[in-house]
Amino acid sequence: MAILKYLYPVTFALLLSGCYEDFVPKIDVGPVLCINSVITAGQPIDVSVSHSWMYDSESGERHHGVDDAEVSIYANGTLQGGDYIPREGDDIHIVARSEKYGTAEASVTVPLAVPVAALDFTPEILSVWKNDELPMTESLTFNMRISLKIVDTHDSDDFFKFDYNWSYPATGSEPGVIFDASHAPYAHLSSGTLDFEVEPIFREYIGVFESVVGNDDDVMMIFSDRQFAGKDYTLKLQFNNATYNVDAPSFDPGLYDCSVRFFLTTISRSYYDHEVYLWQRDTGILGAFGDLGFSDPIWGYSNVSTGAGVVAARSEVMCSLSLKDFIEKSLQSTD
Repeated sequence: MAILKYLYPVTFALLLSGCYEDFVPKIDVGPVLCINSVITAGQPIDVSVSHSWMYDSESGERHHGVDDAEVSIYANGTLQGGDYIPREGDDIHIVARSEKYGTAEASVTVPLAVPVAALDFTPEILSVWKNDELPMTESLTFNMRISLKIVDTHDSDDFFKFDYNWSYPATGSEPGVIFDASHAPYAHLSSGTLDFEVEPIFREYIGVFESVVGNDDDVMMIFSDRQFAGKDYTLKLQFNNATYNVDAPSFDPGLYDCSVRFFLTTISRSYYDHEVYLWQRDTGILGAFGDLGFSDPIWGYSNVSTGAGVVAARSEVMCSLSLKDFIEKSLQSTD
């Protein structure tokens, strides 16, 4: 509004003169218990219990712990002890109680993991550089197209979160061996930039209107199986401008031992809905309209009985793609 009033000071000053009024809202709802937990198959359950507070309460924002909270965890209807480890398929029910703030509870099912495997790796070499005067000082820049096979055999609706990272050899001087600092063993891999335009399923949750107005640049790698329920799906990944650099005082083929690791996490519906809510709030058109005052703010997502907090669950699988042979052949073939 400030920009509009600056451009049209007379017209908009008249139109907006009655739009604002200072008031103190009266809210009859007191603070309630809040439960947050992300349950991972094969790992102990950690539950965070706090309480809600007014948006303008600085003290509430700083101090919202609940000292008298008692937490009970049930798996498949049975009360569990502190050593309980959740498994895929377990139905988890969490109950938190406080004399001051009351009771809150939530339920979630730990999803079944879905297998993923690398199908195809197609590299495109962009540049190769070698220092012929040093035994192993070289670099490689390349693109890579990777296909991953997702095997969905479950009858239930599945939701996924995808992620990746890369690894390269840990390098450094061996004990008792002193190298010149400029030629200490060094190797580094970067997978470059993932092109989200190649795999449309990463934009599944983004509406047509968001795409039209340009609110689709920030993409989360979450999706569902609604397009391939009970079938296989090939995930297409395009990495641009990946780089590998190595600098060593002597030739060591172990420094080529790099890989890209892919993580496919099957997530609960509550996890998926919370991620979509965060995207809509921070990036989506509904959040933008709320920030501008053209609509009500987006109501926060919660699957807890009090409407505060999220209890979610996940199961993760990982597959690794070795780049060692490709890197070594690409660099050694230029000798």
